[in-house]
Order: sequence, then C-alpha cells, then structure tokens
Amino acid sequence: MKKDLTDEIKELNKRINELEKMLSVLIKPLNNVSKTTQKYLRITGLLLDHGGLTPDLILPEVKDPISREIVRVLLDRNKQNVSQITELVRNKRGTASRRIIREKINELIEKDIIQKHQKGSRYVYSLTDNVIKKWSQMLGFDI
Repeated sequence: MKKDLTDEIKELNKRINELEKMLSVLIKPLNNVSKTTQKYLRITGLLLDHGGLTPDLILPEVKDPISREIVRVLLDRNKQNVSQITELVRNKRGTASRRIIREKINELIEKDIIQKHQKGSRYVYSLTDNVIKKWSQMLGFDI
C-alpha cells in the first residue's frame, strides 16, 4: 500500500510538471500581446499628447524649424543626399534652399545628430545611432 501511494505521488508530480510546461507555452504569447499592447498605447499617448511623432520629442535641442524638418525627412527616408533632402524639405515647407539645407546639415553633424557617409562619388546623410536609439526607446522598442 505504501508503494502504491509513493507511485501515485510520483505520477501526480510528473503530471503537474507537464501541466506547468503546457501553461508556460500558453502564457508566453499572452505576454507578447501584453507587451505589444503597451507599446501601442505608448505610441497612441505620444500622438495624442504631442499631435504626432515629431523629432522635437527626442531632440528638444533642435530648435530651428528647417533642422527639425531635415531630421523628420531622415526619419522617414534614411541615407539621402543633399539634393534629395532639399527636395523632400521643399515638398513639406514649400521652399528650401540647397545652400541653407547644406548649412543646417553641417550644424546637425556637429551636434552628432546626423552622420555623413560616402556612397560612390556622393555623400549621403543619416541619423546617428544615438538618435535612432533614443527614438526607439521613446517608442518603447529597446535596441
């Protein structure tokens, strides 16, 4: 009788372990849904509080509207040359001088917001890794 009871307890422990494994498999997707929902709510909150996901949320030091527009352009389309950036800023603002855009890009490079890459015979510009990291963290996606 004692042996039967011991065997039953072992069998129950085995079944409990199997159930715990099954539950952990079932709970994992629910945790992922919860995390995604939290990130979605964070983005929604930012949109409601600030009227959009704008560069000044992570780069309050960029006060100049043209510089902010350049950052916004590079958030939308990374690795653009001066002509492309000028055209995209012009599309948003109505006017944009290539000379002014180039000056603002150089200022943003000095502030470590934009970086310059050589692509063939031209230079293209992108946001620095630090800015991308800040942006991702603000949205709740840690890199």
